[in-house]
Amino acid sequence: MKRHALRIVCLALPGVQLLDVSGPLDVFAEANQLMGRVIYQLQVMGVNHDIITSSSGVKIVPDLALQDPSPQPCDTFLVAGAPMAGDQCWSTADAGTLRHLCRQSRRYGSICTGAMVLAQCALLDGYRVTTHWAVADDLANRYPKVQVTPDELYVCDGPLRTAAGVTSGLDLALKMVEEDLGREVAMDIAANLVMFFKRPVGQLHFSRKGKASLAGRSTLQDLQRWAISHLAEAKNAQALAAHMALSVRHLTRIFQQELAITPAQWLEREKVAQARHLLESTAAAPKEIAVLCGFSSIDILRRAFLRQLKTTPSEYRKYYPHRET
Repeated sequence: MKRHALRIVCLALPGVQLLDVSGPLDVFAEANQLMGRVIYQLQVMGVNHDIITSSSGVKIVPDLALQDPSPQPCDTFLVAGAPMAGDQCWSTADAGTLRHLCRQSRRYGSICTGAMVLAQCALLDGYRVTTHWAVADDLANRYPKVQVTPDELYVCDGPLRTAAGVTSGLDLALKMVEEDLGREVAMDIAANLVMFFKRPVGQLHFSRKGKASLAGRSTLQDLQRWAISHLAEAKNAQALAAHMALSVRHLTRIFQQELAITPAQWLEREKVAQARHLLESTAAAPKEIAVLCGFSSIDILRRAFLRQLKTTPSEYRKYYPHRET
């Protein structure tokens, strides 16, 4: 009995990052090569039939268009990210077609900022999702019904599949191949493409937001500047409150109103950011870095790293060269 190929359609917007499209499709193409038959039929969709210019300048000729009359549902429908994806203006007809394609597919999802497109069309409401770390907060703030998990490389929730961004689109495609063809096939594809079958870290390991993440009213920003410059002294929320001549309870209320986090959470995030910088750029021992960043012990530093980055300071340093002190 002849088996029908599973049709994978990836919607690419103008300015799309090429790897958001080509990466996942190459994983599926590798499955075809490995199995010796066409398991997946791969197509790129544009909003219309115009040539799509990617962020690198490479041109993509779409196989089909969102605006085609009665576009046929597919097995898997993905939306690739683009710099202005969150500000894309969708006509009522195009948004309706996009919703129809997603809901009629066995599974649907996004790569990188493609999640913003799905969110605009109310296709993420009530689901756990991920997106690129740089827009995760924006996604969560603009669409409060969406459960954003910013550290995950990819998230599978019901029929929905979302990837954090760019190279994690390959991770997501590999996961979908595992769903379809089994673990061994997916592991063989990972080996052929020289990629991790399961990466050992989440995407926040790669984030570069920088340590000076100031927000809130001016007096709160003054406190943040002081704390970032004096991490060894700003050991805890009590130290922050004392610097402001406030009670911890009052300071906590201000932080939650302005930043939606507690002073302790904000402080730990900044300490980890500074510890990351020192691990990347110096040869200082983790124990010394813990002291410099205001952690009371290396064990406290290690636990903070595990909470925020899902790795330890020692493992983190292995990913980065550093200069001698």
